[in-house]
Amino acid sequence: MNGRGGTVAAITVVALSAMYIVLLTSVMSLVRAGLVSTPFGQGETADLVLGILGSAFLIVALIVATVVVTNAFVLVTASRVQQIALRRLLGASASAERSRIAREGLRLSLGASALGIGLGAAAAFGIFALGAQNEGMFEGATAGDLVNPLVVVPLLALQVCTVVAAWRGSAAVLSAEPVQALGLAATQHAGGSDDLKLGRTATAALVTGLALLGLTFVAGMVTPLAAFLGVLAGTVMAVGVLAGARGFVPRIVRVLAAALPRTGPASLARRTLAEHPARTARAALGVLIGVAVVSMFVVATASANLSLAIEYRDTTLADQADDVLLSVLAIISALIGFVVLIAAVGLATTVALNTRLRSREIAVTRILGQSRRDAATAVVIEAAVLSVAASVSGLALGTLLGWVGAQSILGVALTSRIVVPMIPWPLIVLVLITALVLTVLSSIAPTRFVLADSPVRAFARA
Repeated sequence: MNGRGGTVAAITVVALSAMYIVLLTSVMSLVRAGLVSTPFGQGETADLVLGILGSAFLIVALIVATVVVTNAFVLVTASRVQQIALRRLLGASASAERSRIAREGLRLSLGASALGIGLGAAAAFGIFALGAQNEGMFEGATAGDLVNPLVVVPLLALQVCTVVAAWRGSAAVLSAEPVQALGLAATQHAGGSDDLKLGRTATAALVTGLALLGLTFVAGMVTPLAAFLGVLAGTVMAVGVLAGARGFVPRIVRVLAAALPRTGPASLARRTLAEHPARTARAALGVLIGVAVVSMFVVATASANLSLAIEYRDTTLADQADDVLLSVLAIISALIGFVVLIAAVGLATTVALNTRLRSREIAVTRILGQSRRDAATAVVIEAAVLSVAASVSGLALGTLLGWVGAQSILGVALTSRIVVPMIPWPLIVLVLITALVLTVLSSIAPTRFVLADSPVRAFARA
């Protein structure tokens, strides 16, 4: 994948995110209007829960989109390093070049968002029309409920996130001196030397996030307002993980890589992973975020479903509760599918970026005698190790956030005051296997691109 691939990835993610935002706000409005006609929609609690749930979905989507678009613009910038270096040699400043890329990000975001808004509005109307025919969850809702003026807020937030992502994505190459950039094209670390560092900020965010999650769990036994604290706790944890990935991800990778053979392509993959911890963390983030998001929603919905089934078992509302739960779970599953799609694009972009930025290293090993097959095998092994390490981290994070999230919303409504944790292992295993397969497959195309030329030509092109 080259710079054009990064641009396509950014456009795809922004368009999907805008579509997701419009679809989410419209569907939540329809669900809110439909719930009013059921015993579960009476009072302010249901409205509060839906508002919190919608906010959580929006925040997750914005975080995932920001990470993906950042990586996409790292790829775009890396592919243009020689052009940027020439302009800097002619007097252009680093800030001017970064501003140029940020403006490009804004133009890209506005165009892609317009496309996404149109698609989202059409999809929301289609869902409403289908629901109206079946007289199900949306019974009592009208077409006017599709329009939510508050949708402007997350859409504006998406534009800001895209511009920030474009600015951050341009940091690594533009921090180099012009002459260095000309000589080290595509070999700079993605994100800058201070990116993803496990420093005081990351440690403070992780500790604060864990403390807030514990407080959220307890507060969930008393009031559904605890969910607001849960959203804050999850956001702080996400910031800590993103900032501290460079510290803990390479350690997990090191443990897994210890099982690799000491000779052949596996040895090269092991050495590469150990020598570039920052790049390793960057490459793993796409998988980690994707698995964490999916695990969080899967565990949260499974735990909520089990706890509510136990709560209403052998009551007159059991059948109606099952119908409402099935409808809500169907909607949530569709929304999760959008986030998964965004995360999958990010995974492919991140793996492609990792391979693109080490093209010169691969060329050097080939000049020293390594065959194309061994070079490709080393890249695939490296991608597999990264996927497993990131998936384990994402599963742990997502399970914790999912259980606490369900507790914060439903704890006060249960007789036991505690949501029963439920981890649907068959589905989780499927997620992990899918992440592994996608990671390996995503490494094939950029690897073939790097290995297409002779070693000397590949070195010069890198």
